Amino acid sequence: MIGRGLRVPSQAAWLALACGTLSFACATPPKPRELDSYETLRRQPAVPEAAKKSPDLVASADKLCEHAEEEWQSNDLDECRRDALMAQVKLKTALALHEQDQLKARIQVLSGQEAQAQEELAGLSKDLASENEKLSLLQKYVEARKTAESEKQRLSQQMTNAQEKAEAEQQRLNQELLAQQKIGAAQLALRTADTVDASKYAKAEYGTAGDMLAKAEADLKQNDYAGAQASAEVAEKSAQKAIEISKPLYEQAEQASESKARNDALARDAAAIMGVVVKLERRGDLQRLVLTIPELFSKRQPQIAPGHAGVLDAVAALVKRYPSYPVQIIGYTDNRGKSGELLAVSAARAQSVYSELASRGVEARRMMASGLGGEEPSFDNKTASGRAKNNRVDIVFLYH
Repeated sequence: MIGRGLRVPSQAAWLALACGTLSFACATPPKPRELDSYETLRRQPAVPEAAKKSPDLVASADKLCEHAEEEWQSNDLDECRRDALMAQVKLKTALALHEQDQLKARIQVLSGQEAQAQEELAGLSKDLASENEKLSLLQKYVEARKTAESEKQRLSQQMTNAQEKAEAEQQRLNQELLAQQKIGAAQLALRTADTVDASKYAKAEYGTAGDMLAKAEADLKQNDYAGAQASAEVAEKSAQKAIEISKPLYEQAEQASESKARNDALARDAAAIMGVVVKLERRGDLQRLVLTIPELFSKRQPQIAPGHAGVLDAVAALVKRYPSYPVQIIGYTDNRGKSGELLAVSAARAQSVYSELASRGVEARRMMASGLGGEEPSFDNKTASGRAKNNRVDIVFLYH
């Protein structure tokens, strides 16, 4: 499975993308509204108390915000928005839990007041001789009870509303993530179509796929998640059709010995790099040369562990030596932890390697980074050694 979020533009769009990159390479884009919304939420007076109640949630939200800030500064706006949205959900959950505790405390106070009123009525009943005074005390007790019951019902409704609001936000986020996954699948299909020159051999289908993918991305920005999912599905199907039409034509054109020699040379040069595991595999119609760099990260850290500069230098040199191959960077973790958190860590790891290769002169437009969390383990997760090796990144060269 290939990750989400990026796609290699068609050959016709590469020049425009390169020119656009030069024009704003040194400029920071406007801060995404999702990040502004989180920072506004973080300034609420109730946040410090919420942090005492749910320190892990607030710390996780702040960590996601830091990632979002870094991704905004790095022009990774889609990753920035996603992390900022996740940070909002976690912080809102912590605030809701804090509010729930406050409501419970107020209910307890009211219950105590009701009990005190009952004790007061019982004590005064013994001392009061007048039936009128007894009636007055009884009326006060009844009113206090009604007031307490009314307040309890109001607070209970507030708790219900807060819970429903949190559930609605979680539902919305799930729909957005599903739309992003479908867009990622369409991007992958379109990039696969690029490997067989579909823009040349299946212009209509390739053009439809590109148009529908652009529509899906626009729908996602407008928060039309259902529309984004539908458009992405059409884009993926059109790209698959373009692949089906183009593949036999492309294979005929690529039967020249020069192409085979280049593929063989890539495999030989990759195998010569110390510290990587190289394998050639086929997934459907797509052939992949996979370079695995095991034990690249420590525990749940997204930053590359010290001591790997040499292997990254060699990998960057290999990617630059073979400029015709699209390159996919896939981050992984072991299988310990929540799937959502593992996906976020693996995506951050892929982005770290992406940045390292780009800093070594690899063209950014040739690479796409994604994370698969604990999926597709290359080593045994039942052992500490296997889990350490599964904290890795795969560098994948794509070709037919």
